[in-house]
Amino acid sequence: METASPKQRSPWLYVLLGCGGLAGLICLGSMIVVGLGVKAVKDVGSGVTDPAERQKNALEQLGTIPEGYTVVASLNMYFAQTTILTDREMLPDGGFVLGDGHTFSYFRIMANENNKKGKDFLLGKETDPRALQQNGINIEAKDIVKRGQLTIDGRKFAYVASRGQLDTRGGAPEAGLNNAILFECPGDQLQVGVWSQLDPAPEKSAEELDLAGTVADEAQLVKFLKPMNPCGK
Repeated sequence: METASPKQRSPWLYVLLGCGGLAGLICLGSMIVVGLGVKAVKDVGSGVTDPAERQKNALEQLGTIPEGYTVVASLNMYFAQTTILTDREMLPDGGFVLGDGHTFSYFRIMANENNKKGKDFLLGKETDPRALQQNGINIEAKDIVKRGQLTIDGRKFAYVASRGQLDTRGGAPEAGLNNAILFECPGDQLQVGVWSQLDPAPEKSAEELDLAGTVADEAQLVKFLKPMNPCGK
């Protein structure tokens, strides 16, 4: 992994990397602000550059920030909300070096005709990942390592863990592992989180990959998700 560079990068770079860090995870559509007034645009920018605003938005969206995680960005837009977290130390330019750390990207997307297809993909009822692409979340799911469903304190989740390429600070993409998680909340909004890390053994096949301690490990997933409650917001 590269070390921190003295060259300062715009914090927006890290929003885009955190949002679409996996080559198969693209949420740039959720970052495009169309038809918003000046104040709304300023408010979106504050969700990147203002630590207090980032924290406020993230708590409103997630209920609680998991222990050890920092808010990289948290945006409220008229059609979507998104929060990006990392457990790595933040750099002066607003970014971080992923290394052996993790990122978490949360999306709450307004009700639309594609939401049901996206939910069905994460629930295993739909096999075509384009169901999520139509909502601006593109998962490269050709190498799925695990699927599952969980109930934590009465709250239901479904997840799809897969491999893909992970961009880190704009450098060469590296092999990554990500877990796309459906928060089964009431209503027609689509609420999805993507928990990501570098692939622990990219030379191994999916069948050989040891998932213990990774983002695809159910025990780790339960521990990570337990404090959060987006459905309550």
